[in-house]
This record gives sequence, structure tokens and C-alpha cells, in this order.
Amino acid sequence: MKNLYEYKAVFFDLDGTLIDSAKDLSFAINRMTQELGLKEPSLQDIKNWIGNGTLKLVERALAFNNIKANEKELNKAFELFSNAYRDCVGEYSTLFPYVKELLVMLLANNIKLACITNKPLEFTEFLLQQNMISQFFSVICAGDNVKFKKPDKWPLIHASEKLNTPLDDCVMIGDSQHDIAAARNAGCYVIAVSYGYNHGEDIKHSNPDVIIDSFNELL
Repeated sequence: MKNLYEYKAVFFDLDGTLIDSAKDLSFAINRMTQELGLKEPSLQDIKNWIGNGTLKLVERALAFNNIKANEKELNKAFELFSNAYRDCVGEYSTLFPYVKELLVMLLANNIKLACITNKPLEFTEFLLQQNMISQFFSVICAGDNVKFKKPDKWPLIHASEKLNTPLDDCVMIGDSQHDIAAARNAGCYVIAVSYGYNHGEDIKHSNPDVIIDSFNELL
């Protein structure tokens, strides 16, 4: 790996990479299941389900209750979840260690930054603002403002075009197999954090270029 500061742009995943958001998501899912009279999943269950966007998270919570929801049932559950999430988003979420320090250092070195997540834009922007890091990102590719979501390469290509930076000069930093697959599909170097969610699986099995335990290693 070349030095991180030799790249011209860095793409960051959100949940499990920049922000520990599992408790917010767990709160909203549990309120949804309560209103539907269903069994509540544990916080660890939620961590294992994060990574494909909130609609998929809701679908997994229903499947946990042995419900294979049709479109109407899924939309109803998702509306309940979304209302609950709006009430609590940012309430329990915190930045992982050294996140802000790394973002400051990257911008100080004139490196462009993008946030690439499968979370809906509404909640992405709120979380970035709530944790006071929204000002660092020139581009946000969220789950509902791009054509295709990770693991598709499209969000990374879109971000590189918006930042006017070739993908060879970009690096992706994420916590899940979807981040790694998206980077591989785009031909982009990828760094994985070991502390994220990744469906309960060890990130090393997804073969990122580098694994770090803390952003402190990149400062």
C-alpha cells in the first residue's frame, strides 16, 4: 500500500466505519417489532444485519420472526421503522476513535473526501451533521440518490467523477464485504476496518488490501 496521503481522494463507508450507529438502528427496529407484536432481535443481531440499507434491515428483522413479507407488509414495517428511526437517529450514535482526526489530516493534505453508504440520504446527512463531520465530505452517495448500491461499483465511479479524480487515485475504506466488493468491482484500492459489523463475519475472509484496527494507524 502506498501512503494514504499519496491518494487524491478517499471514499468512506458510514455505519461501522465512521460511526457506531447500531444502537440507534436497534432502538428503531425494536420499536417497529413492538408495534407489530413481534419478537425483538438483540443488538448483536442488528450488527449482523447492517450493511445493505435500512429496507433490507427491516426485511431481516421480519425474517427473524419467520415472516416472508410481501411488498405491502414490508412497506408498512419500513414506515414504522423509519418513523422510529427519525425519532432516535443520532441519539446513541458516536464516532469511532480517531475519525475526526483522520478527516482533518486528509483535508489538510488537500485530499478530497466522499461518503459512500447504502443508508438513505435523509439519515446519512443527519448522522454526519449530528456527529459534526458533514463539512468534510464533498460528495455523498447514499442508498437512494444513486442508480445502484454497493456492492455495485456505480457509487464509487459516480464519486470519482464528481470529485474529478481517476479511480486509480482513490481508496475505499469500509467495514464490510460489500465495501470490498464495490471497490474490487471499480478497480479501487480498499482498506477494511476490523471493528465494523460485516454480518458477524471476519473481514479478512473478504480479502481487502489492508486491514486496520483503528484510524490511528492511518494518521
